[in-house]
This record gives sequence, structure tokens and C-alpha cells, in this order.
Amino acid sequence: MYLVFLLSRLFLILATVFAGTPSIVHPANGTSINPGETFDFFYNSIADYGVSSYNYTVWLFTSPPTFPFVQVENFAFGYYFGRFAEPNYPGNPNPPNPPPAQLTMPNFATMEKGFGNGASAHNVTCFLTVLEEYATGNGSVGYRMSLSSNHISYNNTAV
Repeated sequence: MYLVFLLSRLFLILATVFAGTPSIVHPANGTSINPGETFDFFYNSIADYGVSSYNYTVWLFTSPPTFPFVQVENFAFGYYFGRFAEPNYPGNPNPPNPPPAQLTMPNFATMEKGFGNGASAHNVTCFLTVLEEYATGNGSVGYRMSLSSNHISYNNTAV
């Protein structure tokens, strides 16, 4: 009986180690995208046998995401594309928020109304970033989180 317990724990550890590698496939690193342009989006989730993926959020940051998070007023500048989920069994077999095949690049010069004024930006390196919630057979207090990021060129037009 103890051998079965040890083998099951070993399997859980191996499943965690060999889980899918989360990555942003599209757009690839170095892709140039103009404001208002739609671009292909595909994220390779960490979900795999023994690893359940739940939701992931997609952000566009104007500086590279860094850890650890610290409490600061201006943590980052950027744009929130949304919260999505990939179907995976048994963790999230029928998510109500599947990712779109394409996203639209925001125009930072014409941001929100009210006190939210935009600013022009030309040839800026931005970071498309995905923060994914997942779980393995190993207990955790809350979801585990993975972070993937690709650098892109925002508004790569001749000025």
C-alpha cells in the first residue's frame, strides 16, 4: 500500500515537471503591430495530463514584467486584453470565455475618456504578457501562476 502511495506521489511530481510549457506562439517575438491593427493570437497553455489550467489574463505592458510584485502606485503601463480559458479536462472542460483567434492593438493616443488621457508612441518595444492560473496534484494555497511574455514593436511605422 505504501508503494502505491509513493508511486502516485512520484507520478504527480513527474506530471508537474513535464507539464506543457506555457508560451505565446502568436504574435512571435519581434512582431511589428500598428495601433488598431488586428493580429493573430495563440497561447500554448500549461494544461497537460496532471495539470489543470483555469483562466489566463492577457496584457500589453510598455516595460518588461518583473517579479516580485511590490506595492507601488505605478506598477506598470499598458492595456488589458481580457481573461480567457482553454478547454482542458478535468479542470475546465467547457470554459465560457475561450480566447479569440485575433486581438486588436489599442491606440494609446486615444485611450479612455475622463481623466484617462492617452499619449502618442512610436516604435516602442512592448511586452504581450499572459498570466495563467493552474493547479497540479500537489496541493497549493490558491492557484499556481505562470507568466509568459513576448516582445513586440508597437507602431512600427516611419514617422
